[in-house]
Amino acid sequence: PTLFVYFYRRYCWLLVAAFFNVSKLPERIQPGLFDIVGHSHQLFHIFTFLSIYDQVHYVEDGLAAFLKAPPAAPTYLGTVGYMLLLMLCLAVVVRRFLSAKDLC
Repeated sequence: PTLFVYFYRRYCWLLVAAFFNVSKLPERIQPGLFDIVGHSHQLFHIFTFLSIYDQVHYVEDGLAAFLKAPPAAPTYLGTVGYMLLLMLCLAVVVRRFLSAKDLC
């Protein structure tokens, strides 16, 4: 499966887990039958595990795809542009401190 399948399936598992945990559905339908095996809290843990399982696959496959991809070449905006933006922000902060009336 693709990364999107793992990503969205993970949240579907979490919604199903929340549904069973909140609704108390199996033991509400047949009281006494699901006291030991199959009650809603166990189903909650099973579907939460499936969610974590998909999350692990999502991270592993995403990291593998990232490592296989060629590194991005630096751009002007990604180097000098960000430096100029940072210098502008620092200049604004310094200007505000210098224009403050109470310098202590």
